[in-house]
Amino acid sequence: MDRQTDRDVSDVSNLLYRHPELYEVVYDGAGHAVAKLAETILHDQLGRRAESLLDIGCGTGRDLEYLATHIPDVVGVDHQQAMIDYARTRRPEINFQTGDMRTLRLERAFEAITCFGYALANIHANRDIDKAIATFAAHSQPGTVLILEMIDPQRTDKLPRSFTIDIPDLRAEAIAEYRHHYAQQLLERRRTWRRAQGLVHDHVNFRLIYPKELEHYLDNHGFEVLGAYELSEKLNAASAFVAARYRGEQS
Repeated sequence: MDRQTDRDVSDVSNLLYRHPELYEVVYDGAGHAVAKLAETILHDQLGRRAESLLDIGCGTGRDLEYLATHIPDVVGVDHQQAMIDYARTRRPEINFQTGDMRTLRLERAFEAITCFGYALANIHANRDIDKAIATFAAHSQPGTVLILEMIDPQRTDKLPRSFTIDIPDLRAEAIAEYRHHYAQQLLERRRTWRRAQGLVHDHVNFRLIYPKELEHYLDNHGFEVLGAYELSEKLNAASAFVAARYRGEQS
C-alpha cells in the first residue's frame, strides 16, 4: 500500500532546520569526512576529479563548499528555505537554489550527483522515492556517478542518541528516542532539547530503504549500483554511502 501524501514529506519539526547556524554546531562535519569520502569515491569511479556536481539536499552547503575547492562547477539545492538563505549568506560564491527533489529540473546534466544527510529518507511514499530517483536521472549523462547517504536498516542502533549545543549564547542538550513503524518502513525520531529557557521538541520520520529495494529504484531509472561505503565517525555510524553509475535509460 502507498497511501502517503505530500504532507508526509514535510512531516518534520526540527530546531536545527529553523536555526541553520545551530545545525553546523551540532553536526560539525568531522573534518569534512563525508565530503572527503565523496571525493575519494568520485576519483575512484571517474579516474579523475569531477568537473561538475549537483548536491541535492545540500543543507547549509558546508560539504559543497569543500567539494567546490576541487570541482569547478557546483550547484546546491535544498527544500528548506532557511537552509538555502543561510548557505547563500555564508557561501556566496556557490550557486544555491531552493527545490524539491521530486520535481527539480535544472535542464542540464552533471558528472556527479550527491545526496547526503539522509535527505532521501525524508521522502516516504514509494511513488515519491521513484520521482526523486527520476530527478537524479534527469540531471545525469552516461557515466555520471551518484552518491547517496542512506540509513542502513540493519544499523539503526548506531544512530546518535545524544546531542549538544554549547556556544556563548546557548547551552542545550538533547536525547533522541527512536521507534520503528515496520509496516510503513518508517523510523520515527523524537528529540527533546533541554535548555535554560525550557524544552524544545523535534520530530521526524525517516523512510528506511533496503539495499535490493534501492537497487530496484535505481535500475528502473538507468543506474547501476557500484558499491557501498562506510564512515566510522559517530554521527555517520548508521550510514551506508551507496555509489551508482548512470548508464542511461533503456529503450
